[in-house]
Amino acid sequence: MRLLAILGVLLAAFVLSPTATAAESPTAKRPKIGLVLGGGGARGLAHVGVLEQLERLRVPIDCIAGTSAGALVGGVYSSGMPLPEIRRQVESADWEKLIGGTPDRRNLPYLRKQDDFKNLAAMTLGLDSDGVKLPRSVVNSQFIDAFLRELTQDLVIDSFAHMPIPFVAIATDLESGDMRVFKDGDLAVALRASMAVPGAFDVMQDKGRLYVDGMFVRNLPVENIKSKAPEGCGADVTIVVDVGTPMLKRDDIKSFLDVAAQAMNIATGRNVLESRKLIGERDILIEPDLNGYTPASFTEAKDIIERGRKSVASVEARLGELSVPEADYQAWASHVSSRTTKEAVHYDRVEVAETRFVPPKRVEEVLTAPPTPTNQDELLARFNKLYDSGDFDGINYRLREENGQRIASVAPIERQVGPNYLRFGIDLAFDTYRTANVALLANYQMTWLNQWGAQWRNFLRLGAGGELESEIYQPLWGSPVFAYGTVKGGNALFPVYSENGSKLMELEIRHAGVEVGLGYSLGRYGELRAGALTGKISNEMTTGVLGSLTTEQLDSTLRGFRVSGVVDQLDNPKWPRHGYYLRTDYGLANMDSNSSKHNTAQLLSVDGDVVGTYASYTLRGSARLRGSMDQDLAGIATPYQLGGFLQLSGLRANQLSGAQTALARVMVYKQISTLLPQLGSGTYVGGSLESGKVWNQLINGKNTATIPSASVYLGIDTLLGPLYVAVGWSDYMGGKWGGYLYLGYTK
Repeated sequence: MRLLAILGVLLAAFVLSPTATAAESPTAKRPKIGLVLGGGGARGLAHVGVLEQLERLRVPIDCIAGTSAGALVGGVYSSGMPLPEIRRQVESADWEKLIGGTPDRRNLPYLRKQDDFKNLAAMTLGLDSDGVKLPRSVVNSQFIDAFLRELTQDLVIDSFAHMPIPFVAIATDLESGDMRVFKDGDLAVALRASMAVPGAFDVMQDKGRLYVDGMFVRNLPVENIKSKAPEGCGADVTIVVDVGTPMLKRDDIKSFLDVAAQAMNIATGRNVLESRKLIGERDILIEPDLNGYTPASFTEAKDIIERGRKSVASVEARLGELSVPEADYQAWASHVSSRTTKEAVHYDRVEVAETRFVPPKRVEEVLTAPPTPTNQDELLARFNKLYDSGDFDGINYRLREENGQRIASVAPIERQVGPNYLRFGIDLAFDTYRTANVALLANYQMTWLNQWGAQWRNFLRLGAGGELESEIYQPLWGSPVFAYGTVKGGNALFPVYSENGSKLMELEIRHAGVEVGLGYSLGRYGELRAGALTGKISNEMTTGVLGSLTTEQLDSTLRGFRVSGVVDQLDNPKWPRHGYYLRTDYGLANMDSNSSKHNTAQLLSVDGDVVGTYASYTLRGSARLRGSMDQDLAGIATPYQLGGFLQLSGLRANQLSGAQTALARVMVYKQISTLLPQLGSGTYVGGSLESGKVWNQLINGKNTATIPSASVYLGIDTLLGPLYVAVGWSDYMGGKWGGYLYLGYTK
């Protein structure tokens, strides 16, 4: 009897002990509820709205399995981040930047920006002794990686089952095609691997393996929730949220993009059908109505989340059966929130892995220079600065413990196509004056020729306005000072028109020259240069007279010096929305020719732009001044020209020629649609008001009056450059109308 009494006391003490009370969690007296969040790109943001409704209905979740966007939302929620904060992060994120992978152009070193006004295609190739190298992804993942780091708060854990809500993420092993279930380790790595859409984002590396989006093996991971531990959650009831893109109908498949999208749907649709077969009678399937939203509709996050909220209405009664009393739900919620990371993780040391072509010292100067980063915010700020250099596809890190210290091991991933870069482009110009000009462009740069950052830059233009330019750029002593040497040459046709626009003659101009000098880098703002130059120019003039041809050639030699300065803070060279640009170029040169000796010319060029966006409209003001400061033609080997789209719209291209030209212009445009970041920014409509003047015209020596002009246009920002379809009018010689099709930058 005494023994039974002792046992009874011990049993009572055990039942009433804090340990037993903790074990008696809200999950003990109810079915175990698992949540499956499927992949679907931006459509997966509907998961946030579904979770909000589950919280409103007091449905506690015991485990979550997610793929792709489902892994993103599910993993962050499982880590304990409150839903209002998740919604705020998702809605306030700059998705165009995150998905586009392009840094803010205003923060880039000017050396990276100086070729932007040549119409080179967005894709960059590599070229070295091994041949041509292709990039491994369309866009870089630097910003999405940083976003995931911020969301997961540096959570590294021995098992995701120990998170506030047990969680697994699904990814695809790129080498074997097998499924990888991420159950432990670095949460940011797991989420990134699960959402690494092939071709769009770079693959994710982990423990020597390469991973891509889990949609290819299990886009709707029902089995991972239903199977028993340790392989799965062993849920009694499963809530499945399917946000996958439905198959396209025959009539909807109209372009190669539609074909690619349908192929992706087929690749994922098969495994989704198999997963849906596992949904039982007790389980609940939620399918948000996401008609009109694609996997790329991230900028419409708020509306997609709302669609997720509304989708719960049809199953609300069944979800109500899983609801628990307020007190029990608050106990569950407290258990989840109590394990949320409260403070930033502190780093005791930062280590940097070896680099392939960028000198390690240059990397360490950015990443580990005192004061050494001690937390995530400080480290990610250093990453942004290093990424802006243009030498890296991404910079990420892993945390590890060693001898009681927390170490951030940084892995700078140099550009797959680097250090030598090859780009191509095309310029097209057609108008209703029957002008047709086509030019092919190529740009080849060799970077990091030495530890001080020397570069060899080459540009080739074939076709209208043929040109070849080669420059050596050498920073000196690790300072902003640099030396440069440039060799350039080319040929172009120079038309001369009468006052009414009839072509009188055409000159073929051939030029070649050398310039050497010193410069000073202004970092991301621009640069200053001063150099000595010499060159030769040959003008061959062909004139039609009564059906016969006569030719006259004028050869000139130039010697002098040039100083220039540029400040470039435009956010986008194609369709800027904010920023400013200023370039000034002054040259003093003597010209000897076979018709005159020692003509001295002072040549000035000034280009300025100021851009601002107000509501949904962008206003861009521009001013251009070019030519001889004393407006004298005698010292100018090639007169300056004006005319054409956005340069007195309505006139022929380069219709007016003289010793000096000036142009003032105001453009207004509005973006009316968006494109995938991999294809361009979108479609625009706009118009311009212009005013220009030419001094000492080549044909008659007179100055023109101030000429007002205007245009309206439709524009598309494409991977090949800005495309314009436009109509222009100019108040010149009784009024001139012109139509234009341009692919390329306007001056």
